Amino acid sequence: MAREIFLRRACVVGALATMALLTGCEGPEGPAGLQGVPGDQGTPGARGPKGDAGQDGADGADGTDGTDGGDGGDGADGQDGPPGKDGGERSLHFDDVGFPWTNAEKHEARASKSVTIDGEKYAIGYDVILRSGKDPRIATDVSSGTVECDLTNAPESCFGLIMDKNYQPIVGGDGAPFIASSNDFSSLLQVGGNLFAVNSFETNPSGMFVTKVHQDAATGDLTAEWTRAIDLAPIDGMWFSCAGSITPWGTHLASEEYPPNARTVEAALADLAAFQAASSGTRRDLNNAGKFQAVAEVTDEASLAALKAAYSPYFHGYPVEVALAEDGTPTVTKHYAMGRVALELAYVMPDQKTAYITDDGGNVGLYMFVADQAGNLDAGTLYAARVYQTSPVGGELTGDVQWISLGHATSNEIRGLLHPQAGARITFSDIFDVEAPAAGDTCSAGFTLTRGAASSTLECLRLQPGMAMAASRLETRRYAAYLGATLEFNKEEGITFDADRGRMYLAMSAVSGAMGAQSAIDHLDVLRNDCGVVYALDVAPLVDIDGNLVSEYAIQNVYPFVSGTPMTYPDDSPYAGNRCSVNGIASPDNVTYLPGYDVLVIGEDTSSHQNDAIWAVNVVDRKMTRIFTTPYGSETTSPYWIPDVNGFGYLMSVIQHPYGESDRDRLGDAEATGTGSWMGVVGPFPSLALE
Repeated sequence: MAREIFLRRACVVGALATMALLTGCEGPEGPAGLQGVPGDQGTPGARGPKGDAGQDGADGADGTDGTDGGDGGDGADGQDGPPGKDGGERSLHFDDVGFPWTNAEKHEARASKSVTIDGEKYAIGYDVILRSGKDPRIATDVSSGTVECDLTNAPESCFGLIMDKNYQPIVGGDGAPFIASSNDFSSLLQVGGNLFAVNSFETNPSGMFVTKVHQDAATGDLTAEWTRAIDLAPIDGMWFSCAGSITPWGTHLASEEYPPNARTVEAALADLAAFQAASSGTRRDLNNAGKFQAVAEVTDEASLAALKAAYSPYFHGYPVEVALAEDGTPTVTKHYAMGRVALELAYVMPDQKTAYITDDGGNVGLYMFVADQAGNLDAGTLYAARVYQTSPVGGELTGDVQWISLGHATSNEIRGLLHPQAGARITFSDIFDVEAPAAGDTCSAGFTLTRGAASSTLECLRLQPGMAMAASRLETRRYAAYLGATLEFNKEEGITFDADRGRMYLAMSAVSGAMGAQSAIDHLDVLRNDCGVVYALDVAPLVDIDGNLVSEYAIQNVYPFVSGTPMTYPDDSPYAGNRCSVNGIASPDNVTYLPGYDVLVIGEDTSSHQNDAIWAVNVVDRKMTRIFTTPYGSETTSPYWIPDVNGFGYLMSVIQHPYGESDRDRLGDAEATGTGSWMGVVGPFPSLALE
């Protein structure tokens, strides 16, 4: 089009120039001109709006499977669950031994004659291993379970003979060697191919024995081969060794109950006049302590000085562990790091670090020790329970438990205070200042009102500078009260663990005294029960405020599980004289649980039943069965399950001081069985182990 316009314009020009010559401007088209040079590229236009999305394409074909990856590393082990029950539900039911009706039955040691385990019935009985005490009826009667005693040439072989620090017999008040009839906690320990019993005696001074035991391979019957007193000089002797336990690593863990009040002792040892003015009980305890130290009874300044040089009230009140070599040689350790109380027993939990410590007497506490290392009780942190009552005032005790730290210590640190390399031994006044409360139970500035001296007496205490660790282990009860723990339990006795349910059982022989309302500093006001209660206490992991694990097995709460029933029977009743129902517990003392079988065993220490009994309680339906009764005036001690020794199970059972607490007049009866204590087992059972 442009070329046509150009040609026409040229024709017009030409026509104007030659108008006279030409009559028109039509002619043939000329040849095309050369192409011009291209112009510069124009600026791009603005981008147009985005178009609509297109339709999805068809799915592609599946790819081939990839190669399997390698196995991942093993995860951390989970926490062990409770033991399973192999082959269906396990069961164990004793035949009831029955109430002792006749005079002859009240003189006997009576045990259930049979037991049904997993539907099969087995004959059992009471198998006596040894008896102790001065009684002609047992001194020569080998059939009663006595090992020959040679007082002249081998006094250490006389079961129950108490030895001093020089390993020489202690003389009793009658001028004769002191042979105790107060055998208490007894264990069965298998070491290599040998079997031993370790026995503690609840006397002051106290003693312990190792006894080699023979087990009949066919019947499981046990007999004593030899017995030997343990040398207690390395641990400054022992004091009223009461209940105990077997550690998870297979050692005997004994106790020291009712150590003397160090404040009272310090005052009594000030001079001879103060000693003579002290109570008869204090003077007796100090002179008994002197018997172990091989010093003369205090009669003058010289004998008083000898006792002061040899003795400290802080020597006693701790757990004592006995480990045996394969030949029966003992190694004895006193665990000062676990604290000093009126120790009924220490019980080590499955983690081998957490241990519970029960405190007998009035105005006492409950303690938890957590060791630094599993299987080593010589270093760790001690805690005291603070109970918050959740039940109504005057009702049965239920409550929540808080743990108050008393701090960390090692046994070497505490023993160093008792046996310093230089200077005097530590005393009560080194640890606390003390004053009596003023009117209205008030204290001077800087003092704290407490009830921690194992009596209803209130004290105003002020901790001396730098003495927190010493107070925590030497004055554990006072220091726990000082920090706000609950110090109101009464007659706190045995404790055991039910791994099937994750709970403890704790015996309180009498719910009385400070457990009722007394003062503004007390935490409890509960229903009195002079027949006692066995409490249940659930355990669970506990972490501190910073999220650090304190223990896998910390008690969380407390509530009643089995309670005794006070009764007054008429004089013409066959039950006359029993102040608690004969079909229930009276003054529960030691307890032991059999894993996997739902059986809790409760022993009595009571004057409210004429004959003390041991009960088996099914913890599911709480049905109670009387499985053992003891002779007049005696106490059941040391019931303790031994699930398996070479294919046989046993229930340890000890009878302490027959005719000793009451019924001395019955010794003249033809049926009397003697004043010696009995150490033996109920059984034998088939193996009760779960594996």
